[in-house]
Amino acid sequence: MTSMRHDKAAVSPCFRGLLPLGLVLCLFALLSLSVSCSVIDEDQSDCGTELKLDYDLCLESTLNIELQNELDRQTDPKLLKAIRDYMSPIFSDYAQDLDLSFYDVQGDSARLHHEQHIVNANEVSYTLYMPRRNYMHTAFANLADNRIVTIEGSDYCHASRFKQPQSDTVRTQKTGLFSARQKVGLEQGEEKTIYVHLYMVNCAAGLILDTSEAKLKDLKVLAKGFASGFCIADSSFVFAKTAPVVLADKIDTGNNGLQCFCTVNFPSPRKTGKLSRHASCGDDSSLSGDDEALWRFIVRATLEDGTVTESVLGVSKPLDAGRLKIIHAKMGGNGGLEPEEQEVAVSITLDWKEAGHHDIPL
Repeated sequence: MTSMRHDKAAVSPCFRGLLPLGLVLCLFALLSLSVSCSVIDEDQSDCGTELKLDYDLCLESTLNIELQNELDRQTDPKLLKAIRDYMSPIFSDYAQDLDLSFYDVQGDSARLHHEQHIVNANEVSYTLYMPRRNYMHTAFANLADNRIVTIEGSDYCHASRFKQPQSDTVRTQKTGLFSARQKVGLEQGEEKTIYVHLYMVNCAAGLILDTSEAKLKDLKVLAKGFASGFCIADSSFVFAKTAPVVLADKIDTGNNGLQCFCTVNFPSPRKTGKLSRHASCGDDSSLSGDDEALWRFIVRATLEDGTVTESVLGVSKPLDAGRLKIIHAKMGGNGGLEPEEQEVAVSITLDWKEAGHHDIPL
């Protein structure tokens, strides 16, 4: 039996310096003993206990800080507004949906209790009725409208993970994903406050292009070098043998000469080379990186004469969970790019020919 209420009353976002962006759930656990439970010497591990969880949601959003850091060189107010409008639902101060699981801490780590709620608020309260015992608790938020990422293996704690489609090319994610795990001990006669911090597990990247010198028929932007999944049980990212290619969204800037593309995806690796993935989520596949770039933007500019110029922008600094990174570049008349950032290298192929077909799921 579950009772629930939620309130959309405005609550100011919590800013805590440059800590990882996260969603804080303050869980107040009030344990009241069932009248049918004896306190004499006997096993009461499954005796009924009313567990009241009062959730107080507060998002530590650093969107304004990220935009200030990344766009302080921009003087175009329309561009700044366009990126802010696109990123605000990702770095949101609301939990749209909430998924709570409580797992056995022994044996096969099977799920013993599961709650799903559409919240659409930053405050929510409800009451759970659960047996008194020890649990491994996991929580995640904002998966329902993500469109790309799904949850799999959630019947068992050790197998629970976020997963993207196994296509070579995927569309950008549409929500900021948050996750947490924590041991919860519910013992007889104990009152406690449980603080559970939900941290953002995906990130965002943007590419601002000055195309005023190029005569273009078409422009396509892809991103590559990011994880393909996230293991909730040990907070590790999953890297496939071939990193998925992310099709960037084009943002309307109101200026044909200044174009902007954005992606929302899992983080990049933190170092180059061959990275072994964590075995707790399945097979032993790995990500093979080159000797320099951790992640890349791939820009294919179709010129008026029908030729295509491909520019690959390789970024040597990692893109971590909860962060936003904006890259700036100027396009020449031949469609090639010159990046502004020192940590970004570029390779240009004139008259580029497509070698294969990209399967992009709808």
